[in-house]
Amino acid sequence: MQSTVCLEKPITHAGTAPADLVGESVLVRPYYHVPTSRSSLESTRSPFTFEGRVVETFGEEMVIVQFTWAADSAPWNMRGAFFPRELHKTAGWFPICKCPACAGDGIHEHRGA
Repeated sequence: MQSTVCLEKPITHAGTAPADLVGESVLVRPYYHVPTSRSSLESTRSPFTFEGRVVETFGEEMVIVQFTWAADSAPWNMRGAFFPRELHKTAGWFPICKCPACAGDGIHEHRGA
């Protein structure tokens, strides 16, 4: 049996002004830290997207996203700063984006949307 790989590119809010995103529902891959030794951490991104709402702008190019679930057990903060190009598009909470991170297969790289 041969498995299929989703090669869809993320459909993001690249090119959208940060002020126009305030109040929008989005999917985003949160950043968190993993230990690389006893004395250092490395920033990485989740291979999956999670639901959030844009709550405010951050500087001229970024927005603050408030994740929508209780993140007591998540390795990232409830709020994070992201560029619009990192925010995957939704219709309400239904993902428009069909990339591996939104489809549930996961993006196994550290950079990109």
